[in-house]
Amino acid sequence: MASILVAVVVVIVIGAIAGYAIYRQEIEPFETVVLRIDDKEIKMRYFLKRLQSMQGDPSFKGPTSLLALIAQEEIIKDKAAKAPYNLKATEAEIDEYLKTVARRGSESISEEEYKEWYRQQLNLTQLAESEFRELARLNVLRQELTEYLAVRAPTVAEQVHPHMIIMAPEKIQDVVERLEKGENFLKLAGELNPTEGLRENQGDMGWQTKNALIPMVAHTAFQLEVGVPSKPIPLSEKTYAIIMVKEKAAARELSEQMKQIQKLRLAEEWAMSEFKFHKISFHGFKNGWDSETDAWARWQLYRMNSDKQDEK
Repeated sequence: MASILVAVVVVIVIGAIAGYAIYRQEIEPFETVVLRIDDKEIKMRYFLKRLQSMQGDPSFKGPTSLLALIAQEEIIKDKAAKAPYNLKATEAEIDEYLKTVARRGSESISEEEYKEWYRQQLNLTQLAESEFRELARLNVLRQELTEYLAVRAPTVAEQVHPHMIIMAPEKIQDVVERLEKGENFLKLAGELNPTEGLRENQGDMGWQTKNALIPMVAHTAFQLEVGVPSKPIPLSEKTYAIIMVKEKAAARELSEQMKQIQKLRLAEEWAMSEFKFHKISFHGFKNGWDSETDAWARWQLYRMNSDKQDEK
């Protein structure tokens, strides 16, 4: 009898150990909080779904950028419904938004086609329907907030009119030396730029505001004296640029193109300006969103994509 009890205890202990190992490997990581914004917690399980849904999106810049995007979303959801914005997204508006996305530029879509697209999106993203519709609601709110902000956005701003020469890192010093010898910047831009379009317009970037340029280029352009070439600016590991400001204006009316560029960024910039009023923190398995957490999330994304391929 005693031996039977011992055997039962051993089985229970082994089962408990195995169960705990499964929990640590297959359950606990997915319940890890990856983002806190005030009292709201976002867990890894939802984050991975969003990570998968971002695949192929040209705006996606990695897991940390998605964490920042979700933080923006939470701020928009919290603030948009309150004064002075008083915005809301009805179920009809959500449906219309989703049908617009489903049409993909077509004039119309049948109800059967829409239902099939809807089903495929739920399957692709692995989002619950409530999560999927909540994300659509947020996009409607973002659009409404953008329109609200656009009406009130300034139409006059400080601007510069730069030209640019783009070269590979190993060739950029040759350009610097030719400029130092007195060669004309615009002539070189028409000779050396990598694309026909840039050569034809001598690297003309048109009138630009600070927000329309990438930060490093903006910082340089707005400090340069007119007609003075900049030092080489790294745009990426494979690309450097030298810019020369042709004209400056302390206050200039925005072009229609610039107004549209500004409009696209209004909601994001508004949300970023709200960050200082909220307690926001990124988390992972140890110290914030660390390299271990990032690697684990990318591995899970690979597994999810592999499972999708196996289903086909």
